[in-house]
Amino acid sequence: MKYRDKLIKYFEDAPEDAVIVANDMYENGFTKMSHDAFFRAVERLCDDGVIIRAGKGMYIKAADKDKNIEELLLNYFFGENNDNGLFIGYRLYNKYMVSAYQTDRIELYSNVLKSRTCEVGNICIKRPGVQLDFENARVIEALEIMQNYYNIEQLNKLKFARFAKQFAISYNDAAAVNVLEHMKYKKSTIAFMKKVLDMYKVENSLQQYLSYASDYKVPAVQRVARL
Repeated sequence: MKYRDKLIKYFEDAPEDAVIVANDMYENGFTKMSHDAFFRAVERLCDDGVIIRAGKGMYIKAADKDKNIEELLLNYFFGENNDNGLFIGYRLYNKYMVSAYQTDRIELYSNVLKSRTCEVGNICIKRPGVQLDFENARVIEALEIMQNYYNIEQLNKLKFARFAKQFAISYNDAAAVNVLEHMKYKKSTIAFMKKVLDMYKVENSLQQYLSYASDYKVPAVQRVARL
């Protein structure tokens, strides 16, 4: 079988709307071709309309060329059960209403990603240091919001205070330790989280990441009586 025919069959056998990463495709059946020849052949299929180019090294099998590429990419990075991805940046701030600021840029963590980072159009993807299960995801969301507190456009401090209380009420210390052992956050961010937890008298072991001798810059947080 000619390589072009083999490439076409590979895409024909892929599910409709599947996102295909060229490097993975090459490693799983096309290593007899040179890397350059493989990518040139795939690009020709793209030019011929057999597949759609989604971004550098990423392609989509879609019969409808007007499909929403952004939506298909997000579905890919979040996974079939929506448990491989996590929005950060303004999609996260909007989710908890700590900011109403809108931007076209989409940022997320994804366990699907094999490299450290990847940018596809307006989507920026990072690989997290942990699996994005429910408890880990909640800790990461809180750390991301707290780390960027001073830089969030149109920050709603009351909404943040409510988010902080909600986080504290269902805090999981084991998950927090797991995240902090595998992902890098500023000491001031950890101190901020500890301040919130201490304010609501939630037992935690975050002091192990901090120094009693240091004076961390931590925002003032409003204590809320009820959510």
